[in-house]
Amino acid sequence: MDFSMKLTREQSRAVLHDGNALITACPGSGKTRTLIAKLICCLDQVRDTSRRICCITYTNGAVYEIESRLRLYGATGDEDYCEVSTIHAFCLNNILRYHYWRVPPYKDGFKVVPPDDDRFKEIARNVCAEYGIAESFQESFEQINRDPDGTPIVPSGLTGDMALNFWGRLLKEKLIDFPNIIYYSYTLLQQYPSIAQTLACKFAWFLIDEFQDTTSLQVEILKCIAENQKTKFFLVGDPYQSIYGFAGAHPDLMPSFANHIKAADDFKLLDNFRSSKLIVNHAEKLFPREPPMCSVGEFKDFPEEPQYVHSPSVFEAITSYFIPALKKFKIDYGSSAILAPQWIPLYGLGRQLREYGIPIVGPGARPYRRIHVFALLAEQIAAYLDHPSALSFYRIERELFNLLNNITNTVPLNVYTHKGKVVIYRLLNSAQKIKEGTDKGIYWLESCAKNFTDILIQAEFLTNINANSLKESVSGMKADMLKNRVDISKLNVAALGVFASHEKNMKLLTMHRAKGTEFDAVALIDVHEGKLPHYYAKTDEQIEESKRLFYVAVTRAKRVLMYITDSGNARNTPSRFLQEVGVVDT
Repeated sequence: MDFSMKLTREQSRAVLHDGNALITACPGSGKTRTLIAKLICCLDQVRDTSRRICCITYTNGAVYEIESRLRLYGATGDEDYCEVSTIHAFCLNNILRYHYWRVPPYKDGFKVVPPDDDRFKEIARNVCAEYGIAESFQESFEQINRDPDGTPIVPSGLTGDMALNFWGRLLKEKLIDFPNIIYYSYTLLQQYPSIAQTLACKFAWFLIDEFQDTTSLQVEILKCIAENQKTKFFLVGDPYQSIYGFAGAHPDLMPSFANHIKAADDFKLLDNFRSSKLIVNHAEKLFPREPPMCSVGEFKDFPEEPQYVHSPSVFEAITSYFIPALKKFKIDYGSSAILAPQWIPLYGLGRQLREYGIPIVGPGARPYRRIHVFALLAEQIAAYLDHPSALSFYRIERELFNLLNNITNTVPLNVYTHKGKVVIYRLLNSAQKIKEGTDKGIYWLESCAKNFTDILIQAEFLTNINANSLKESVSGMKADMLKNRVDISKLNVAALGVFASHEKNMKLLTMHRAKGTEFDAVALIDVHEGKLPHYYAKTDEQIEESKRLFYVAVTRAKRVLMYITDSGNARNTPSRFLQEVGVVDT
């Protein structure tokens, strides 16, 4: 068996195990490489059969990463035997889309409403008003979830009644959010065991990444499938990186499910190929392992100690200390990131850095919301016109699939056929001709929306009912840009492509969103008591989860790690976790 990639002894041992397995993987241990190797190994078992492999990961970004690596290391046609998706997409496309008519509230159909949808936000605001709480709590509705019995799981500041009220309002409009995609999929599996049996027959293997962030409700779905004893499970995770307790995840669910399916659990990946020894030492102070995590990668002997900076403002700390450190070690902006416990401090900082001339991706960078259905496809096509590549073409396929999925409420698998490729080349040809006529971004967007609609209708990917969807999306993007005081007359096509191709831009992310990423240089901002841990964290477990979040942030860095606090508020005292890593005196 040739994976065309090097594996360590422990990675190989896990990959070659043919039964259920739980792999505990420290940060930077090559778990994605291990997962891909296992995926290729499993594909050898299902080629030329009717069965498939399902690979579930936590984010769409991780989906793209795994799919691109599969194309690199796998054989031609392997994608036909493999489904890579988030758990929400898996349940939506394999359960709810086929059986929604069995769910009384949605028997006539439904529309998925993501958290950044205007209707989602409006309903959340209305619930806040009804219960007399601040409108700022509307963002907390993104974090509500459900237990297997339907009981709401709510973040601090909300109540179960508020969550039920919110869901009731969605239901009246035939709207469904991500938690209820999972919940109603579970109720279908409970009421109709044949659905779980069908899934077990369809998928020979489930490979699950970031298993420590799987919720109890999601685990129950996996149990329904496992009970048929036709599917094997390959679980990869790390209890010290479990950071979604507010959504119902808990590190104890990892060993519990592994025990339920009698998985071998003696596979431990403790070699860190990412970070320097000095950074690994800080991580080990937070969560010591036995045996300890060991730095073994190309930067293991990098001599720069993690640095603590206290400054009057975050912007001053970044421009006076972090950016000079990038220049000192010849680190590109695209290989650097600024991480914060929450989005709020990143918005203002993003605008300041953009005005300062630093190319960024994150809050304050994209001048319109991602929710507009045409936005992400347009960005990918703009990037392709600037730098054509096989990977860019694949991303266009993915975004076209998502666009059609959102507009038509169906699963447009024809995107991935020969016909789909022909359609994409027609879209690219049309986009290129428009760009040759003018480089003005708004005109290009409006013209592409019109031409693309005609092409997609002619190919029967869209119908006349959906004819205005792309035009309305561009109008929404334009309105957002005007609201954000963007000079749209200066927006060009290349600028749109920047949002799809982030290689040259500094990343601004929350610590939660940074999960699964790595950077040569990382600055952690707003590392204050009350933010890490958050002042809502009262119990020992809540404080411990905040510590795990800090651990995740620390272990994103390869070479340069900077902790930043500021004196913008008199109560901005350094986080207790800075004491634990030894950069602040007790």
